[in-house]
Amino acid sequence: MRRRWVLLSCALVAALALGAACGYLGGVRDAQEAVTASAPAVGPTADSMEAFRTERQQLRQMQLSQLNEIVYAENSSDEIVTRARARQMELMEWAEQEQTLEGVLSVRGFEDVLATVHGDSVNVLVRTDALTREQTAVILELVMRETGVSGGNVKIIPVN
Repeated sequence: MRRRWVLLSCALVAALALGAACGYLGGVRDAQEAVTASAPAVGPTADSMEAFRTERQQLRQMQLSQLNEIVYAENSSDEIVTRARARQMELMEWAEQEQTLEGVLSVRGFEDVLATVHGDSVNVLVRTDALTREQTAVILELVMRETGVSGGNVKIIPVN
């Protein structure tokens, strides 16, 4: 049984190291793209935005849980633990930025907003028929200020 645990742990550590080397290590973006790819090709609804929020939260919780297992595993090397902790901090930072963006935009009058933050890009979905240039500028300025992401890497998407 111990040998099986060691082999499983080694495989997990190797997968984590490979993921880190490739820049994925939990792959929020890949998982979200997979969810998007498997979604039916119909226009978003209020329910689909809420479902996306729920899936995003569940995915993050799963990733943080898996990273915790790596951090507290007896046989995890210091390097792997350091990488796992860094990834945990990154995920928590992104979640905080998303919550801040959604909250501030809601207070600014955008009723239904969904933000996704990644290391180098941000997507903001806004439930509206159309956005004016002024509204787009407000959203863009807030995103750039809160995340540090350049304007060219921000997607603002009106959803009706």
